Amino acid sequence: MTKTMFAEAIFELLNHVPFKKITVTMLANHCRVPRQTFYYHFHDKYELVNWIYSSDLNKVMAENANESWSKITSLFFQKLNEKRAFYKKVLTDSGQNSLLEHSQIYPANLLLVSLSQGVQAPVMKDLQFSLNYHAYACSNMTRHWLLSEPHVTPEEQNDRTLRAMPQMLQDELNGYREKEHV
Repeated sequence: MTKTMFAEAIFELLNHVPFKKITVTMLANHCRVPRQTFYYHFHDKYELVNWIYSSDLNKVMAENANESWSKITSLFFQKLNEKRAFYKKVLTDSGQNSLLEHSQIYPANLLLVSLSQGVQAPVMKDLQFSLNYHAYACSNMTRHWLLSEPHVTPEEQNDRTLRAMPQMLQDELNGYREKEHV
């Protein structure tokens, strides 16, 4: 509940203050809590933003666990689009701990843990490379889409992303989903 309170605070502050100027003190004051309360939950404002992104992804995945990967990714693009104004404001920063960096690593690690069960070590190295390669490309293209392509629908962006996915990764994801439903 406290994390959600800080998430709502950053949404509200972003209506009036550029992301680069938002401080932990501002977030704590907005929530009428001591700064230490923020630090109990987050290291900095970047971790808060990354938590919002991860929560959005985790929620879509949990609520649609029986759906195909293409359906899950489509729903996630819809969620990103719903919060486009927020993501546009926080994606302007691309340094260490930024959302761009987090969006390259977090989804790849999430999928890698799922896919690694029962995969042979030599295949795993190639799969990990393919997954990381696609995750880095996907996060950068998603950033570009959120910042500059509002005329491209979430469904179109999802289709583009899936078509660009390496075949090895598609096969593993489709095979994993089939094993899950057996």
